[in-house]
Amino acid sequence: MKRSFSAGVIVAALAFSAAAQDWYRDREERFRGEGWRPHIFMHVRTDLEHVWSAVRASDQERRRLERTKEELNQMQADLDKGRWDNGILNDAIDSIRKSSNDERLVERDRAVLADDLARLKEFQDRHNHPH
Repeated sequence: MKRSFSAGVIVAALAFSAAAQDWYRDREERFRGEGWRPHIFMHVRTDLEHVWSAVRASDQERRRLERTKEELNQMQADLDKGRWDNGILNDAIDSIRKSSNDERLVERDRAVLADDLARLKEFQDRHNHPH
């Protein structure tokens, strides 16, 4: 009985690890080229959901993350309609910065959020200062 339980735990851990690897590979594909730009806010929201799904965040942290996801939804809807709000984006950027520095996350997930942060800032700069 112990053997089959241990084997089951090992198989589940390997499956989880493979799924996580697939997610990181899929993320790399999402951000390849320039096709991600029109959907940047939804891609960042997806990253937030993935990164924080494996970690028990405090109630306060969960509320901040939910607010950030709502802000990203609003920014995406506004972008789709040709509207822009730097204030909302700055709030989302500040929240993601906090997450990217959170030591409860593994280094790889912090790197994902740091990359999202850099992309959001660059996207905002291009929007505010077109060449």
